[in-house]
Amino acid sequence: MFKLNSRASNMPLANVAARAQSQTITTALDVEQAALHLHSYLQRQHWDGKALGGPDVGIRFNYRIGRFIKGRLRRVRWNDSYCYIQAQGYWILCNWLMYSVFAREEYRHLATLCSEYVLAQQREDGAWVYPNPEWGGRVATTEGTWGSLGLLESYRRTGDWRFRDAAERWHEFVAQKIGFQQIGAELAVNYFQDRKGPRVPNNSATLLRFLAELADATRQESYLQPRDGLLSFLRAVQSSTGEFPYAVKGQSDGNFRPHFQCYQYNAFACLDLMRYYELSGDASVVPMIRKVLSFLCQGSAKDGHSHFDCGNRYREVSYHTAVLAKAFAATRRFGIQGYEARANRAYDYLLKLQRADGSFGFSRRDCFLFGDPRSYPRNLAMILFHLLPEAPDAGPKAIPEQIH
Repeated sequence: MFKLNSRASNMPLANVAARAQSQTITTALDVEQAALHLHSYLQRQHWDGKALGGPDVGIRFNYRIGRFIKGRLRRVRWNDSYCYIQAQGYWILCNWLMYSVFAREEYRHLATLCSEYVLAQQREDGAWVYPNPEWGGRVATTEGTWGSLGLLESYRRTGDWRFRDAAERWHEFVAQKIGFQQIGAELAVNYFQDRKGPRVPNNSATLLRFLAELADATRQESYLQPRDGLLSFLRAVQSSTGEFPYAVKGQSDGNFRPHFQCYQYNAFACLDLMRYYELSGDASVVPMIRKVLSFLCQGSAKDGHSHFDCGNRYREVSYHTAVLAKAFAATRRFGIQGYEARANRAYDYLLKLQRADGSFGFSRRDCFLFGDPRSYPRNLAMILFHLLPEAPDAGPKAIPEQIH
């Protein structure tokens, strides 16, 4: 269903949000137009010629209180514009996908410019510092990993060894500085440099994907050496319902936290495992993929939106629905039956949230009452990425039916 059609690149951007109020959106062309409209908004409002920048939902005080105040005092010029490396990674990937489909040089140009920015921000030791001052000075695994995923795609597309070298230096930093926690056969990557704490399954799933991407781009299988331990960890913590908990106790500290934004984190893990399988052909992950898909069904509301987590079915976050939609839609590429209707409902709901300017508000019904209407480039880049399909030349491997 969601295969981009190149004719969309020659059509004017439609007001998808307005049209959605009077009809159900089910066509691939509507999804294409929504992606193009969002891309145009991001380029117009958050792109400075080098990188995506702007406000972010943040952490701690800003996440709990500050963002709601800012959302209601829109005339105030808040000093909260950040350039997340994770956002740049998504933006790079989006533009390469759009270039592969539409063959328009502007997308290639944007991907290359942003890749140069990511290179310029990398430290000599291979790391990128977390941009939000509330976590000032920290190095987060997710930040550098998504930035490196973007750089690896730029290396594939351009052959520029600087992009590959930067991704390999990030790999070395992860191995030597961020490190892993080993408990028996289980291996989990740490969330931050110099901080062990709890083990977070989502981080390890993303790193597994990165290792597969790195091995594929460089043709060096040695990069996959940690995968047995990472997979042992993921298998050990996945519950009978298919859910990966948000966090489990580490070697020395950290509490078990089974639920936190459950469905979006599990949808990300599902997509990471699918991509790992696509690149590696390792069928041992198939049972985990099937189980987490079953769990995600519990998070899909009848109208298509994603529930916030297992204990909160009121709060809605726009990018949560986007990643859930993509996880369900991706099953078709792997020959898994039974999820297309859920994908359609999720995309229908998501596109109805799109505003006339192409953007999406962050959330609705936070704390049963408030919403967050602000435009956050990091999350909007995630939505764009999950509106887009895989590259047309991608060759997914069918999920073997005999493995359960």
